[in-house]
Amino acid sequence: MRKILIIHSEEGNLKGVVQGIAEGASSNGHRVDIISTKDRNKIVTFFPYDLILTGSPTLGFFKGKIAGDIKHFLSQCKRTAGKSAIAFVTPRAFATTRALKILMAELEKLGCIVKDFANLRNKNEAISFGKKL
Repeated sequence: MRKILIIHSEEGNLKGVVQGIAEGASSNGHRVDIISTKDRNKIVTFFPYDLILTGSPTLGFFKGKIAGDIKHFLSQCKRTAGKSAIAFVTPRAFATTRALKILMAELEKLGCIVKDFANLRNKNEAISFGKKL
C-alpha cells in the first residue's frame, strides 16, 4: 500500500480527473489524499507520502502553460526533495506537451523525481491511470 498525495489546480475542470485517479488508486489499496490549490494557507509537506501527483489544466492553444496557482502552491510545499512525482494535465490542442514539460520542470525544481506524466481527458481515463499506480 502506497500513500499518495494528489495536488490539483482550481483552474480548469480537474475535479473529475482527480476523483478518477483517486478512485483507481484506492481500488488497489492505496491511501489517497487530495489537496486543492484553494487551500493556500495550509502548509503541505511531502514527507509522509510515497508518491505525489500534481495536476493542472493546459492553458493556451499553441504555447502551452500551466495554471499560475499550481506554481505558487508548489513553491510553498515542504520536504519535497527526493520524492517520486507524476505530472498530469488535461489536454488542449497543440499545447499539451509544452504544459506537461513546464509542470515536470516545476516538480524537478523542488527536487522531486518525476517518474511519469499523463494527459487525461476524462474521469474514465483517470481511473485507468490510477489503477496503474
